[in-house]
Amino acid sequence: MTTVYKSKNLIKSSLKRVMANKPIANWIIALLAAVGICGGAQALDTQQLDRKQKVMSGGEHLPVFGESLFKGAFKDQPFRGFNGGYRVAVGDQIALQLWGAYSFNAVLTVDAQGNIFVPEVGPVHVAGVENGELNTFVLRHVKRVFKSNVQAYANLEASQPVKVFVTGFVAKPGLYPGFSSDSVLYYLDSAGGISRHSGSYIDIKVLRRGKELQRINLYQFLVEGQMPALQLRNGDSIVVGPRQGFVSIDGAVQESGQVEFVGPSTHLGEMLLVTKPDPQANFARITQIIDNEQQASYLPLTEALRTTLHPGAHVELVSESDVASISVRVTGEVDGPAAHVLPYGATLQDLLDKLRYRDNADPFSLQLYRKSVAKKQKVALDRSLDALEMEALTRQPTTTADQASIKDTASMIQNFIAKARSAQPRGQVVLANNADAGKMLLEDGDALVVPLRASTVSVVGEVVFPTSLVFNERHTLEDYIELAGGFSNNANTDELVVLHLDGTISRIKSRKFNNRLKGVLRPGDEIMIMPEIRASELQVTKDVTEILYRIAVGTAAVLSF
Repeated sequence: MTTVYKSKNLIKSSLKRVMANKPIANWIIALLAAVGICGGAQALDTQQLDRKQKVMSGGEHLPVFGESLFKGAFKDQPFRGFNGGYRVAVGDQIALQLWGAYSFNAVLTVDAQGNIFVPEVGPVHVAGVENGELNTFVLRHVKRVFKSNVQAYANLEASQPVKVFVTGFVAKPGLYPGFSSDSVLYYLDSAGGISRHSGSYIDIKVLRRGKELQRINLYQFLVEGQMPALQLRNGDSIVVGPRQGFVSIDGAVQESGQVEFVGPSTHLGEMLLVTKPDPQANFARITQIIDNEQQASYLPLTEALRTTLHPGAHVELVSESDVASISVRVTGEVDGPAAHVLPYGATLQDLLDKLRYRDNADPFSLQLYRKSVAKKQKVALDRSLDALEMEALTRQPTTTADQASIKDTASMIQNFIAKARSAQPRGQVVLANNADAGKMLLEDGDALVVPLRASTVSVVGEVVFPTSLVFNERHTLEDYIELAGGFSNNANTDELVVLHLDGTISRIKSRKFNNRLKGVLRPGDEIMIMPEIRASELQVTKDVTEILYRIAVGTAAVLSF
C-alpha cells in the first residue's frame, strides 16, 4: 500500500518562514519540547500504542555509516611490522643477501617488468609474490644456479618512513608522515577522517605517479574486515571522492545510519547487507522523493527487499506482530512481582488495581518512565543543540569589538553543548494533577516507581555543600540553602527550581526565598540551584539559562556553565 504526499511546496514555504524569523530563542522552545517540560508540564501524556505510527520525515539525524572509524584509534597506532599477505609490486625495494661460496649484499628495486636482477643468477620475476613467500621464492631461483654452498636471504623493506598526500573530501587535507606498511586507515585518520556530509566511504583511490594503484571501499572493511594490503611510498596520494547517493536506514536494524551506494538507484536488499536487519524485522516503511513528489510505502520486508531506492530515501524497519500482552516493571514500595504481564490495551488503573502498597509507600507521587518518550526526547534534544551550535558559530560580527565577544560566546556555548549532549532525558510521564491518569494506555517496557514516603529535602546544584536535609515545615528555602553552606560563587540567586517527587515543578523567585511556602515545599522535593550565566550578549544569557532550567527538570541534573 502506497500513499503519495504532495507537500513539497508547503514544506519549502514553511521552512523558509522558520529560517527567516526564528533565532536561537525558538530553538530553545524546541529543546523544551525535547525534555518534555514546558508550561503544560503537569499535563498527562496520553499517547496510545499505534503499530503504524507516522513515518519520520527523514534520516538526516542518523550517523553516516562508518564515521566512527576516525576517532584516533588508527593514527595513534602506526604499524611497522611484517605484512605477510602483501604482494610485491613494481618499484618495491628488496634487501638481498647472498653468502657462502658467493657473497652479495644490496637493496634491489623491482623494475618495470616486475623483476630484480640477481648477480650470476639473472632476472627473477618477483612481482605478485606474497611477502611471506618472498625469501623461499628467491632462494629457489638462486639454487638453480648455485646448487650448494650459497645461501640467500630476501626481505621486503616494509617499514620505511614515508610521507603520503591525503586529499579530496577529508577534514584536513595535507602531507602526512608514516611508514610504508601503515594502512590507508592510518593516513585517513591522521587527516581527521572523511568529511561527514561530503566525503565518500566507498570511493577512495590510492594514486602513484598520477595513476590509480588501488580503489578502496571501506564498507568491505566495516562489514567483512577486508582491507587491501598496500606498501605505500613517498609521494603516494590517497584521494577521497565525493559522497555518492545514500539511503537512511533505522528501526529494527543492528546499526542505523546513512548508507552510500553507487549509481542512480539501489535496492533495499543491497543496503541491508551493510546495516544487517534484526531477526524479528518483518515490515519496512519507505519514504522517498520520486518525480518531485514524496511517496511513502509500508511493505512486508520480503517484498520491500526488491524495492528500488533513490538517493535520499529513508527506510525504517519494523518488527510487527499481533501483540497479545505487555510487560510493565514495578519497583519501590510495593509487595509482589517486579514485572507485571498485562493484556495489550491495559490502562494504568488496571495495573494499579493489582498493586499491594507497603505501609510507607507514597501512592500520590507515582513516577512512570517510558522508553519511547525518553528516546524521542533525546533525539529532539540533540537536534536542538545542533541548531543552537550552528547559530552561535555562524553569527557575524559588525565591529572589531563584536568579533572578540562573539568568539568568546561561541566558545562558551560549545563547552555548554558538549556537557548538554551527555544529558539523558528520563522519559517521565507526569501523572499528578490529572483525574484521567488512570485511563492512560500502558506501553510494553514501561517502568512504574512507587516512592517511599519521603521525609527529606535535597539541595543540589550551585551550593557549597549539596546535601539532603530532614524536612521541616517551618524552614524556608533560605534556611535550606544556608544549611547546605549557602550559595556558591557561581549561583543564580534570583530564582531556583523545586522538583517535586511526583515530577511536577515550581520556579521560585528570590523574593519568596524567605517565605515558608506551605504546600509548595514538600518532603521529597529537590531544591535545584542553577548557575548564573555570564555572557556578553543578553540574548545568549537568556537562552542558555532557559536551556539549563529545562535540562535540569527533564533529567534531574544541574549542568554547570
